[in-house]
Amino acid sequence: MIVKIGDEIDGVTIDTSAGGRLASWVMAGRERLLVEPAEGMEPSLGWGCYLMAPFVGRVRRGWVDWAGRKVRLRLNGGRHSIQGAVFDSEWTVVSRTAASATLSCPLDTNKWPFRGTVTQRIAIARGMMRLEAEIVADEPMPAALGWHPWFRNPGGHLCVGVRSDTVLALTPDLIPTGELVPVNRRTDLRAGPNLAGHHIDDVYAGVRSPVVVTWPDIVLTMSFARPVGVAVVRTHPQAVSVGLATAWPDSIRLAAAGHDRTGLVTLQAGEKLTAAASCSWAVLPSVQPVRRFESRS
Repeated sequence: MIVKIGDEIDGVTIDTSAGGRLASWVMAGRERLLVEPAEGMEPSLGWGCYLMAPFVGRVRRGWVDWAGRKVRLRLNGGRHSIQGAVFDSEWTVVSRTAASATLSCPLDTNKWPFRGTVTQRIAIARGMMRLEAEIVADEPMPAALGWHPWFRNPGGHLCVGVRSDTVLALTPDLIPTGELVPVNRRTDLRAGPNLAGHHIDDVYAGVRSPVVVTWPDIVLTMSFARPVGVAVVRTHPQAVSVGLATAWPDSIRLAAAGHDRTGLVTLQAGEKLTAAASCSWAVLPSVQPVRRFESRS
C-alpha cells in the first residue's frame, strides 16, 4: 500500500510493502530522498528512509549471544546482518489522516528470535515532520531503534553537521571494536562541512542535538533527545545517509564484552523502547520553494 500525507510542498509517501519506509520526502517542493537504489547499492537498503529495529547497523557474522541464547540472524550485509528486521517487512496501517500515519509490524521470528511488535508514527506539517518509533516486547529481548535516510546530493553540494567529538573505531568491514577515538580531519563534522570529495562511513557517538543537513536551497534540522545519541554518516557519489539511532551497531556483542556506553536496552515482557526525532526545514534566503512535485524520472 502507498500512503501519502502532507502536500506537494511538504509531504511524504510511505510504502508499507517496502518496510514502511518513506519512499519519498518532499521538502520545499523538491524530492530530497533517493527514490530508488543508486548504482552499487543493495536494492532493499540503499534508498528512501527506513526504520531500523530491533537492532541497528551491523551485527558481526549475524551472531546474537544474549541471556543464554545463541542464534544466527540472516546474513543480508555480506558476512554480517545489517539494519534490523523490519526494513523489508510488510507493515499495517493502524490509522491515518491527511497529515499523519501510524503503522505497525510484528517482529518476524525468521529475522529476529524474540517476539514483539514495532510501531511507527509519521506526522507532517508545513516545514516540519515528527518521526516516532516504539518496540513493545512480548518476551525479554535486547532492543535498539534508528532511522536510515538516504538524502539526495545533486552536484555534491550537501553539508552535514554532527555535534560529536568521537567516532567508533571500525574494522575494515565496518564492525565496531568498542573503542572510541577522537574525530580527525576526515571525520570531524562539528562545523557542518561540505562533503564534496569526502569519504565517510562512520559511527558518531555521544551526539548532541541537533544534526543539520544543508542543501543549496534549504537547511534541515533533525532534533532529538535521549535515548537517541548515535549518528551514522555514509557518503556516496549520488547521496549521503545521515542516520540517527539509540545504540551502537553490534551493541549486543559489545555490551556483553563490557562496553557500557553502547545504548543497548534490555526489555522485559510488556516493556517498550521509544524514540523520536523532530525534523524542521527552512528555505534559505533568496530561494523560493518549488510549487510542484519534482520529476522522479
